[in-house]
Amino acid sequence: MDPVPRTCTKISPDDQTARGRDRISRPLKDFRSEPAYVLLGDPGAGKSTAFQAERDDLGEEAVLVSARNFLTFDVNLRPEWRGKTIFIDGLDEIRAGASDARSPLDEIRGKLDSLGRPPMRISCREADWLGANDQQHLAAVSPNSRVTVLRLDSLTDADIDHILTADSAIDDAHGFREQARSHKIEGLLTNPQTLGLLTEIVAKEGDWPKSRLETFEKACWNLAYNDPNPEHSIPKRQSPLSFDQTLDTAGRLCAVQLISGAAGYSLDLNEADGDYPCPDAWNGESPVVWRQALSTKLFKADTDLSGRFTPIHRHIAEFLAARHLAKLIRDGFPASRVVSLIIGKDGAVVSEFRGLSAWLAAHCREVRSDLIDRAPIGVGLYGDIREFTAEEKHQLLKSLNREVDYVSYDAEAFSALASTEMETTLRDQLTDPCRDRDHQIVIDFLLSILRYGNSLPALWPTLLDIVRDDSWWPRVTHSALRAFINNSEDRKHTQERNDQLLKLLEDIDNGTILDPDGEMLGMLLDVLYPEHITPSEIWNYLTETVPRSLLGMNWLFWKIQLLEKSTDHGIVELLDQLYIRLPDIREILSDRGFTDLPASLLARVIHTQGMAFDNERLYNWLSIKEGYSMSGGDDKSSIEVRTWLEANPQLQKDLFLEGLFRHLRRDETAPLIHIIAQHLYNGSLPPDFG
Repeated sequence: MDPVPRTCTKISPDDQTARGRDRISRPLKDFRSEPAYVLLGDPGAGKSTAFQAERDDLGEEAVLVSARNFLTFDVNLRPEWRGKTIFIDGLDEIRAGASDARSPLDEIRGKLDSLGRPPMRISCREADWLGANDQQHLAAVSPNSRVTVLRLDSLTDADIDHILTADSAIDDAHGFREQARSHKIEGLLTNPQTLGLLTEIVAKEGDWPKSRLETFEKACWNLAYNDPNPEHSIPKRQSPLSFDQTLDTAGRLCAVQLISGAAGYSLDLNEADGDYPCPDAWNGESPVVWRQALSTKLFKADTDLSGRFTPIHRHIAEFLAARHLAKLIRDGFPASRVVSLIIGKDGAVVSEFRGLSAWLAAHCREVRSDLIDRAPIGVGLYGDIREFTAEEKHQLLKSLNREVDYVSYDAEAFSALASTEMETTLRDQLTDPCRDRDHQIVIDFLLSILRYGNSLPALWPTLLDIVRDDSWWPRVTHSALRAFINNSEDRKHTQERNDQLLKLLEDIDNGTILDPDGEMLGMLLDVLYPEHITPSEIWNYLTETVPRSLLGMNWLFWKIQLLEKSTDHGIVELLDQLYIRLPDIREILSDRGFTDLPASLLARVIHTQGMAFDNERLYNWLSIKEGYSMSGGDDKSSIEVRTWLEANPQLQKDLFLEGLFRHLRRDETAPLIHIIAQHLYNGSLPPDFG
């Protein structure tokens, strides 16, 4: 898979459960000057790949090592680690199985101290990061006694398109995303690992999986049996083991490894140790069986230690381990004994086993109810709830309500809760008159679920009621509008949807609905322009009431979406109307920081239609920018317009004369040369101008 530059969000100790809500993302490379940071992310989010890319860019100034090897190797025998920025990958993997989750970090701190407290970067699965406690203790060995905590952002649509376009097996990146959306598995696209699994399945089989569970099942089959090296495939074809037996053996290896906290397996009994046991020691197990499983692409050779193998990814290991444990339970092994292996003294699932427990809940109905009560967040985030019964979904929703301080996690993973059988339960919660903090947080989460779930027309009136009710937090009313917009996208209800959105726009415009930050206005403009709000009408909604500093949906529409959504003809209409309306909205453009908008529109026109307009019209458009910049503008669009004028000297002369005659007719006393030059973006005049 072609890598993309990743972005992340900086979080503070007191908001590490907020998932970066309303925070600004920055490229990971922007944090290279930080002496120490921790990179958090979900399974398969791309933490290791991001670290590898950063290490490669830094070259000899940095070294990348797994957390397990960092603890295993003697720092005194590793001179190549000294004086370098150290990337330590996978803190979560060494916390699994530890009796005290703090111990592995303490060992890392000791080694960093021995190395002289070098610049450091540590990656960790978010569920295994102990928040302020970890940050405080790690700061004690930071070069400047501070540690920055970053959360790796999900892939954006642009990232996804970049990856898909680079994949020769995918013909149409946009079409691929739309297909994923129609199959209700678009959530798999934002995670690099699951995106890779999905593209491989679709490319090889041509069929779209129906769920996250089916995606992992088919992916494991591909990893186990579709080896590009034919020499590797021969023994598999000749093996007496079936596909299911191979996966089950792999699952057993993964289950033992995860629960024991081992790193992987050794092929040589004489070289085995606690971190890398040799399955030859298992009584009654033929070496042929487990060696075949280890020979598949479900496992990878350890690059630092020969003859040792680890699962290709922890998330794959959790899926296979849960698959094996579910089979044991179905065959009669006591479910309670399995659950006891992954829970702590408080009865809750141990954090490092959340992924395993989530997939176990997806695979095994016998333990599902129990695990829903013990770890509802993990069950949704790391597994697959699509096949849960209505009763189990009700139970999950009830359990989530108890996790109020954590339900700001990725709502898309819980989108299966937005199903027809859940309508009554969802409506009851959405119409509850309670407005206390906990209820507002829960409702915000439910609305986010509806944003990604199935279309539920029966709930649309309820969503619109929330939008109009200012007793809700603004973020709740914003979520309600997003939920309505996304939940009503099916073509059967297009007219009804648009009528409702236009009515909301009218009510916001006349003040019936409060929208002080312009966020809902921005959402509506994004949906309704240009089909239902024309370019000649759009300037009516450029309002001075939105704070300039707010980089929300309103800012995004005027700064980016307006230009992207407009047709070539629409851009012309926008410029004509802007020239007419300029006396009314000049100050708004300036106050809102949109002084580069006229130049952006004009640059688009000259790129697409060039010399197709008369001088009077062109001069009207050029003069719009008057008063915004004495230098004519140094932004990209202004430079493009100025360069275009300079490349067309005869047109430049004609426009200068147009300005001269226009201002003389007005009998203005201001210095005309200065005014006209400013209108022409202060471009260099032709040498023969005189």
